[in-house]
Amino acid sequence: MRTKLQIIGTILFVLSAAVLGTIYLAWLVYPFEISFLGLEKVVYMKAADISYNFNILMNYLTNPFASVLDMPNFSSSADGLKHFADVKHLFHLTQGIFILTLPAFVLFVKNILLKGYGDLVKKVIFWTMLTPMIIGLLGVLVGFDQFFVLFHTLLFPGDSTWLFDPAKDPVIYILPQEFFLHCFVLFFILYEFFFGTILAWTGKKNRIG
Repeated sequence: MRTKLQIIGTILFVLSAAVLGTIYLAWLVYPFEISFLGLEKVVYMKAADISYNFNILMNYLTNPFASVLDMPNFSSSADGLKHFADVKHLFHLTQGIFILTLPAFVLFVKNILLKGYGDLVKKVIFWTMLTPMIIGLLGVLVGFDQFFVLFHTLLFPGDSTWLFDPAKDPVIYILPQEFFLHCFVLFFILYEFFFGTILAWTGKKNRIG
C-alpha cells in the first residue's frame, strides 16, 4: 500500500512539475514569442509594454497573494476576469500538488529507484509516458483548433468564459492560439523527459543500502 502511494504521488509530482515547468518557462521565453508571433504589429504596442502587461497577468495567475488583475493596457470583462480567476485556482492547485507530493517522490527515489526495484514500476512508468503520446497523436489527427476546444471543454465543463471576445478582452490578442500550441509542445517535452529519465533509471540493477 505504501509503495502504491509512493508511485501515485510520484506520478502526480512529475505531472505537476511538468505543468509548472511549462508555466514558468513560457513566462521566461514570452519576450521571444512577442517577436516570433509578431505581436507588436497585432496590438500596435512596443514589446516592452506587451511584456509588462503579460508579467502582470502571470504574476496574478501564479502568486497566491495577488488578488486583483489590472493590466494597464488591456481592459477585462467580468467573464474574462472569471476565467483568469479559474485558471489562477488551477495554477495554485498544481503548486499545492507539487509541494504535497514531493515527499512521496523522495521516498520513491530512495526506496524503489536507489534500491534497484525499478522493475516493479517499469510498466506503470511506461504507460504513464505513452498516454500523452496517444493524446498528442489524436490532437494531430483532429487538428490543434479542435483539440484546444476539447481541452477547454474538459477543463472547464459547462463554462464558456474561456471564449474571449477581443472587443471586451483585448488581452487575447497577445495570447494567440499559436502561443498555447508552443506551451503544449513544451509541456509534452518536459513530461516525456521527466518520465523518460525515471524509466531509464528503473533499468538500473544496482542496489544502494
